[in-house]
Amino acid sequence: MNEAFKANVTKGETWMRLIYMILFAIVVNVAELVVGVIAVVQFMSKLFSGRINQQLAEFGEGLSLYFRQIVAFLTFQTEDKPFPFAPWPETSARAAGPPPEGVIEI
Repeated sequence: MNEAFKANVTKGETWMRLIYMILFAIVVNVAELVVGVIAVVQFMSKLFSGRINQQLAEFGEGLSLYFRQIVAFLTFQTEDKPFPFAPWPETSARAAGPPPEGVIEI
């Protein structure tokens, strides 16, 4: 067997990365369910009150950034592990100032 191949296959950090990849793949599936719940709640809020929930909208923005981080890790674009090994992604919603008209904050 080629020595380089043997060294690659027996490298512990590669197998450890596989474990993280499997865990983050599971996290993505759970997060998809959370997105579905947020979408339903936001729709119901808009339907019945005419406004969306700003906190859910901000959480949704953070969740979309989190998805991006996970995909970047899973596809080897980065070695940086996403939350909980790094801070939750920062959203721009709070920095933008008060919510636009038609948006409620709870």
